[in-house]
Amino acid sequence: MSSNSQTRRVTIRRSTELLSDLLSASGHAPDLRCGGRGICGRCKVHLLSGEWQEGERRVTAPADVLACRTRLLSASGEVEYTPFHHEGHVASDWKAEPLPVTEECVIGVDIGTTTIAATKLYRGRIVGRAGCFNLQSKYGDNVVTRISRAATELPGLRAAVRESVGMLLAELGLDGVARIAIAGNTVMSSLFHGVDPTPIGTMPFTPPVRIFPESEWDGIPLLTVPCIAGYVGGDLTAGIAEVGLKPGEMLVDIGTNCEMVFYTPEGIVCTAAAAGPAFEGGGLHFGSRAVDGAIDHYRSATDFSVLGGGNVEPAGFCGSAYVDFLACERKCGHLNEFGRYEPAADRMWITDKLFIHECDIEQLLKAKAAVRAGIDTLEEHCSCRAERIFLAGGFARHLALENAVAIGMLPERPCEIVGNTSLAGAVRLAASPQRMTELIRWIDLPREIPLNTLPEFEDHFIDSLLLP
Repeated sequence: MSSNSQTRRVTIRRSTELLSDLLSASGHAPDLRCGGRGICGRCKVHLLSGEWQEGERRVTAPADVLACRTRLLSASGEVEYTPFHHEGHVASDWKAEPLPVTEECVIGVDIGTTTIAATKLYRGRIVGRAGCFNLQSKYGDNVVTRISRAATELPGLRAAVRESVGMLLAELGLDGVARIAIAGNTVMSSLFHGVDPTPIGTMPFTPPVRIFPESEWDGIPLLTVPCIAGYVGGDLTAGIAEVGLKPGEMLVDIGTNCEMVFYTPEGIVCTAAAAGPAFEGGGLHFGSRAVDGAIDHYRSATDFSVLGGGNVEPAGFCGSAYVDFLACERKCGHLNEFGRYEPAADRMWITDKLFIHECDIEQLLKAKAAVRAGIDTLEEHCSCRAERIFLAGGFARHLALENAVAIGMLPERPCEIVGNTSLAGAVRLAASPQRMTELIRWIDLPREIPLNTLPEFEDHFIDSLLLP
């Protein structure tokens, strides 16, 4: 196998296995964020030689194919592809009260659907951080897909997330570590512990477990932040406690599944809105996770910033850049209220290799509409509005708030970006295990409101599809 900084080449010899499986077994796993169903196009590779079968189609190199749909027919064949990076810019900071000062060395881990972050704490001081992408991505890029895959592939899903966590723990080092704590959405926490999350996938979305028993990792005690509901997990439990949610305040974690907790005068309510993977690059022509080469902020086609520095060639767009794009191009008149280009075109070129298609904009408008409709519906149902909104999670960390408001994703209210409060809560629990009692108390306070039972959600969603 030969490679350069961007692409790699590998020779395949006499095999009937899928090309994606062969690459994965060789340690060069392609991006299978759709779960290998052939719909996201992320595992596209270039065939240099050989005879191949892609689905029902016979292909002779040179040609581009999807690795998840392709098998070798000839005695050998050579493939060129861009490797999927499991490392990236993973959010591992937060705004919260100072962490406790103890003599123990502990580690907290936030297990997200897309990314995993870990922080090591000693005597109240952060002494190490690590992050990676969740290796479960090969089973699909969202919790719904992974729930469906768990019915037949639970051991593989469990092994993937534990391998991801294991890499970070090895990087931070376990010598002298007294305790580990993890936090994540209900599906991720369940899969980590080998619990089948299938019940969460159907009405009434009941989680099989909300409070996980203490376990061990290499002989070290391991605690798990308890979960609130099927689609409102321990990441939100940790977030509520970290921000000290008060009446009139709402906590929103924007991801593939946008989770919300609202403290109303009548009590606490929670819900989740399926925003989809667009804000994390899924389903878009040049959508990207936060890796070097991804455009993270956009002001115009000639003015944008790229992760990794000015010498890195732009290779895609982060969700934050897409939000900027919608706001900036709408303001200067290049997009109408329906997200169509003016003058009429099917795409806008940003560089000589990167463009944003109208189909991409359609997916982005659906994602932002889900977030805004969730907020509006929750407020309407509770007959009160949030006076302050806390935004948690990795996507929000890079978000330009003024642009999120400009495209109608967020209401014009005081908003505060609080970072990875899930990780903060995990670290705090690891340092103060007695905090578990308080966290368990929190999970019984919110009343879950399924948005699919509220007819006004659809009305708000349709209204929010427009650009103001």
